[in-house]
Amino acid sequence: MVADRPRTPSPPALPPAVAPFPVAAPYRVVPAPRPVHGFPGVELDDAWPAALARRLERLASDRGGVLVREGREPDDAGLAAAVRAAWDLISLPRRGSRVEVPMLGVELDLTAATARRVGDGASELAAARLLELTGLELLTVGWLLACSDDLVVLRRRGDGVLACELLAVCFPSGWPPRQRAGASLLELHAPVADAERLQRAAPALSEALLTKGPLRQHIWGLDPDGRLDRDPSAPDAPQGAQPADPAQWWLRVERQTSIPLPRLGRALFTIRPHLVPLPALPGRQCAVLADAVASMTAATLDYKGLSGVASDLVRWLRTRAQLSLGSAG
Repeated sequence: MVADRPRTPSPPALPPAVAPFPVAAPYRVVPAPRPVHGFPGVELDDAWPAALARRLERLASDRGGVLVREGREPDDAGLAAAVRAAWDLISLPRRGSRVEVPMLGVELDLTAATARRVGDGASELAAARLLELTGLELLTVGWLLACSDDLVVLRRRGDGVLACELLAVCFPSGWPPRQRAGASLLELHAPVADAERLQRAAPALSEALLTKGPLRQHIWGLDPDGRLDRDPSAPDAPQGAQPADPAQWWLRVERQTSIPLPRLGRALFTIRPHLVPLPALPGRQCAVLADAVASMTAATLDYKGLSGVASDLVRWLRTRAQLSLGSAG
């Protein structure tokens, strides 16, 4: 397969991506979604071309690992309504049920779930893929290609119980979406180390995701490379040893946003990854990150894949912080 490499669309120019820095020391696992002030939408920034290129590759090579549906009690009408609601999160030209994606040169009719060409876009391959699709798959794949976020539709299964009804996730942070269809929040959090408070809060958090908000939180980790997708079950998942040089590692921050859809008995959950190479972090952030990693338990270090490199990472980050802060003073 020849990978499609979309050019950066111009005009309009894409604004630079701004990565949040939610790291705090000491490190704690806590359920901490906060109300969103203002529009809870997703942005189109200069990280989008790389996200688009990798999404096209993943959809071509492992669609079953990216688009995953819960098997029981199918409700295509309710699920389709939820995915159509997700399109409201992207600021795009609208005419009734028709939404134009100028960056791809395609217009989607969200009611009919069809697509048509309306101009040139940043990726001929992306436009061609969308024109091949109809129905729920078009609505879902179109959404993925129009922004940098992944999408999960959560469905109520009882008081304080939700399930993953649909996962459209290209860029997971170390977990396999193909194994999460129908999973509850408690099951999703089960592998997380030192997460007793998170597990106890699962029923209340599930109810909040389904009825309150929009809510947002940021989750962070450290990656051995700048790869957007870290699905361990993907056909091309990274193999072999992690780099020993801390300068090759990246800070990964996920912005997670939930939007309740109470009339549908569902909620939307969007995930936007940000990746920053550690050498690009300013000194103060290096210092905080070093303290956070140093405070992690052995179980957390193992869960995050840092057991073999944690001490070198902490040492390197503290040296960077001292050099940066010393030169600033």
